Amino acid sequence: MNHVDKSVKLLISILLSLFIILSGCTSNDSINDEAAKSGEDYANIHTDEKSDQQNGKEDDLADDSSILDEDISEDNISGVGEEVTATEKEAETEVKDEGKDIVEIIPMAQLPDLDMGPQKSYSVEDALGFRVGILTPIYHDTFRYHIREFKRARLVIDIGNTGSKTLVINDDSLYFSIMDTEGKEIAGSKVQGAPISITPGEVKRIVVTAENPDASAVCMDIGGLSYTLGGLYYRALPNEESDIVNTKPYKHGDVIYDDEGNPYTMAGMAWEVIGNEKAKVMVNGVLPVENEKIGPIDKGNGFLALVKVKIANTTGEDMTIDKILSDGAGEHVTFKPEDLAVLGEKTLPSTIKPNTIVEGWIPFRVGDGREGYGIVIYTSHGGFILNSIHAYAILNSY
Repeated sequence: MNHVDKSVKLLISILLSLFIILSGCTSNDSINDEAAKSGEDYANIHTDEKSDQQNGKEDDLADDSSILDEDISEDNISGVGEEVTATEKEAETEVKDEGKDIVEIIPMAQLPDLDMGPQKSYSVEDALGFRVGILTPIYHDTFRYHIREFKRARLVIDIGNTGSKTLVINDDSLYFSIMDTEGKEIAGSKVQGAPISITPGEVKRIVVTAENPDASAVCMDIGGLSYTLGGLYYRALPNEESDIVNTKPYKHGDVIYDDEGNPYTMAGMAWEVIGNEKAKVMVNGVLPVENEKIGPIDKGNGFLALVKVKIANTTGEDMTIDKILSDGAGEHVTFKPEDLAVLGEKTLPSTIKPNTIVEGWIPFRVGDGREGYGIVIYTSHGGFILNSIHAYAILNSY
């Protein structure tokens, strides 16, 4: 088996076996138990978002400028005050155009409508195992849904009735949940316009809000199925970084190993900073696009999206990106750095100078959500995995 085959095998193994199964919200006791185990109240669990999923219009994708304005305090940033020796604009890039045409990226105005055609149903285990996505719908026996907006204290979701009986959505069907230190529910959740009836074959848009601005997990109980819809952004604790703002060495993230014993540091959410003391990596979010093709990857039977990646070289030696494996919609595409030169100034540099920070975009293909989604970045400073990227919050600018 060659190295690429091993890489694909590694990624498939990661995507199918290392997803975190979220606890259901069938009772207040179960939520409180989890909070007690963590030593934090429920508001401090890693499910908070740092950005609007959308910009206030139910059909429009979100503007990532709001991300930087919310919840990034000095207490939650390691090394604040250190001088960043270079930004992404100042970093030298060795990726050359080499005569290739620069692709004009066309962001989607809105995600595709919920498909009401025949689809294979998810079990609860499937839905949680593949992660409840933002880019992709979830299909169950008698209903299906597609999240359109998901941020703290607000959920906008399209629900389609594929059963034979009318669905009634009320405050017990979808609700934000957050507990205080005594185990008391303090979300103040409300389904706007409840009760809402959805007849067979009909799709309706549901808006759920919470009075508590820190509420970020939604419990669902529809058609006899109950589970939790978690947040889209990683909430850094005081001992963790909340953004890459410096080149101070940092170690955080799950570590897995391939067949040859090589370590890979893995992120599971947007805004989670991972590091191996040689480099740090963070994803800001994803951008679905209308483009048919970007470099060597095309949309296939779905559509394309880009993931925005920020990388810091925390050593005194040059860092190189050797290749990138993009996994989505059941397809595995390996990029060499020059393959992404079509992104022009938005290309992720192939060489990162000592103690500098850069950012760029990596494309992937989106299908129906069942296949698993991830990016593997192979560098001179170690391997990094961005897991479940179809469940990351949506950005609106390129």
